[in-house]
Amino acid sequence: MTEIVEYFEADSPYVPWAAEVTTHFMKSLGLPPYAVESLLQKGRVQSHRNGDVLAYGSEWIHIIIRGVIKETTPHGTTRLWRQGTMLGDISRVMLRKGTTDPSGARSIGPRITFLSTSVSLSVTARTLATMIEREPVLTLLLAQLTNERAQTIESVYAVSKADPGIRVARLLDYLAPPQWNHPNREKFDRLRWTRTGAYAVPDDAVTLTGPSQADIADALGLGRTTVEKVVASLRADGVLNVLAPGTRSNRYYEIGDRHRLRAMAMARAED
Repeated sequence: MTEIVEYFEADSPYVPWAAEVTTHFMKSLGLPPYAVESLLQKGRVQSHRNGDVLAYGSEWIHIIIRGVIKETTPHGTTRLWRQGTMLGDISRVMLRKGTTDPSGARSIGPRITFLSTSVSLSVTARTLATMIEREPVLTLLLAQLTNERAQTIESVYAVSKADPGIRVARLLDYLAPPQWNHPNREKFDRLRWTRTGAYAVPDDAVTLTGPSQADIADALGLGRTTVEKVVASLRADGVLNVLAPGTRSNRYYEIGDRHRLRAMAMARAED
């Protein structure tokens, strides 16, 4: 298999590009410009490459602005998340907790591994709580992202009795890029850059770069062979496009029929 190389033709340096993507995302959620500016000033906007790791203390709240990430909790639970996910102990925002527990020890937060070119916004719980007092509209952002995370856990990760095909379809459909992505994303996604050259992406295809089949298996608690069989079946059925020999990667999925994938994802799981 070949390695997928993500390529961006940005007019500005990489970090300003990350701030631009963050601004666009926050505005897409309905935040007024003054609230967006406040977040950019108080938070840490960072760009990340595939394989980068973000490991802060538990007092930090992270919002994934772009990309796919793997979250590993201190208890060993693994989850895959897409852009728009808020990670961290949200209760600390409400309780305005500091950096240590009552014993004085520094608590450990989740380990975040970036599986694709990504952007994140990080802010401490105490800082975010202070910002909410000054800008109450940020409460809506907190509620929206917290609710979306809870819904994802319920629909994607809390269906262990469902058929493996349904579970993998739900995760792929969830991770696939939503419509609110950066306005210039279209020109980035129409070419798939690999070590052996550039390959055109079909106009009707949706691309997903990041998680390996092993990552999917770990996140869903499935065997790797099971996931491999499901992915192979999706390709045989035309839900995922079959890539030409020499251009394949186990971290790249070309969704050729999003409607069929979504129909499989919406199939009812067993109680």
